[in-house]
Amino acid sequence: MTNPGMAAPDKTRRQPAIFFDRDDTLTVDRHGYTYLVSDFEFVAGAAAALALFHNAGLRAFVVTNQGGIGKGLFQREDMQRFNDKLLGETAANGGQITDIAYCPHHPDAVDPDLRAPCACRKPEPGMLLTLAAKWHIDLPGSVMVGDRDSDVAAGRAAGCHAYRFDGGSLLSLSRHILATHFDGAGL
Repeated sequence: MTNPGMAAPDKTRRQPAIFFDRDDTLTVDRHGYTYLVSDFEFVAGAAAALALFHNAGLRAFVVTNQGGIGKGLFQREDMQRFNDKLLGETAANGGQITDIAYCPHHPDAVDPDLRAPCACRKPEPGMLLTLAAKWHIDLPGSVMVGDRDSDVAAGRAAGCHAYRFDGGSLLSLSRHILATHFDGAGL
């Protein structure tokens, strides 16, 4: 799902980026499978963090396991509406999400095709690798942030620096990441 307001990638050089998990990293997940637009709420500091990276000239991406699709709990269209809300609220707060990748697979999926092992469900790095190829991203210069060990493992498997977000303000962690990994990156 590409943000239509984002320009095409610069194919002349790879650029670093920031990758985020969605649920309990950017948005509050109260029910285990968040897909209703009425349940949308940013995690504390998430909107400001997305604006911080956007203002620094970094592309932000979301990589999210959405096994509820495979389990038949909601449809892709439900997830799309929720993600559209995320894109809109991010823009309204001065940030920008370049693209969102999702994995509908789950070991308990009702559809056998979505139950099969895949390369995209975190901790596998497939979503990051796909976005990096599409947007010409420098993975070793990039950072993955998520609330689970599987997020960190996916980031590391893709060759990124990776951080586990343990709650609190995402803005504080984002300021640290920006200063540690992107300061002077020439963006």
